[in-house]
Amino acid sequence: ADDCCAVTEHIKAKPAMFDASGLCVEQRFATSADGTRIPYFVIKQKDLAMDESNPVLLDAYGGFEISMLPGYSAGVGAGWLERGGCKVVANIRG
Repeated sequence: ADDCCAVTEHIKAKPAMFDASGLCVEQRFATSADGTRIPYFVIKQKDLAMDESNPVLLDAYGGFEISMLPGYSAGVGAGWLERGGCKVVANIRG
């Protein structure tokens, strides 16, 4: 076959620990003093207004040229995102 991954088979998965169907992940950029664009990710409810009134849980890392990416977390999802908070994962420079 030309595309070896055209058909996939679901083998096994853990049960969902929270409802992630209403969430979205956005990649945004902040600009540092020297003009470098620094990426960060915002994980939030799709309809959540970003008006500075929302609580934010911030994770950041920037060492050894390793970036953090957003991922599934049952604790953050059930304890934070489902209750109206948003999470930011910042890829700061070390």
